[in-house]
Amino acid sequence: CASVLCLPQYTPLRHGFTSPMGDLQRVLSQGEYAPLTSAPMFESKFVQINRKGEPIYVHNRPNCVTMGICSASPSSLTPSVMLLAHEVPESLPESAPNFGKLSEESAHREQLALTRFFPLKFVKLSVHSQEKHHLKLKLVNGRSYYLELCAPPDQQHNLFQQWLQLISLLRSPENTEVNVLYENFSTSQEKAHSPDNLLENVSL
Repeated sequence: CASVLCLPQYTPLRHGFTSPMGDLQRVLSQGEYAPLTSAPMFESKFVQINRKGEPIYVHNRPNCVTMGICSASPSSLTPSVMLLAHEVPESLPESAPNFGKLSEESAHREQLALTRFFPLKFVKLSVHSQEKHHLKLKLVNGRSYYLELCAPPDQQHNLFQQWLQLISLLRSPENTEVNVLYENFSTSQEKAHSPDNLLENVSL
């Protein structure tokens, strides 16, 4: 795509092919978050970690996050927003029976819900460790978060390469609307008492 900034694994129909719809895109397609209903999306599942690569727990379990990159405008093919989603308890309809095994199973059902929306110009996306498939998000308020890619072992490498491709695309001169930084922090030293370290255990 020479004239537009296309997402990895997703190219609009007029450019030749499409990709399967992910969980986050499926949530958006339900229409609750217009104009994101039919937005081209590149998404993956991650687990939140600290700078050392240790998982961050919320309610005694790892904090799993689905991150998607898309355009907020149906008329634009240039990614402009980052979406984050978490699994939340599924709400039952009022007419649902409240007894027996059905209620017990329903209490443990979860559904994906959009929880954060960031314009890309307020986010720095970088590579924390290419070897370990770690990304770093730094927000405009100075807070940093670390994410480890979650995917089947036979897909992790190729999928992370697509995230590297996306970061590279977002850094291209054609895309001046976003602020995305490519750095491999696994080969650099960070200050031991930086604000990032003080806030790294805050859940995303």
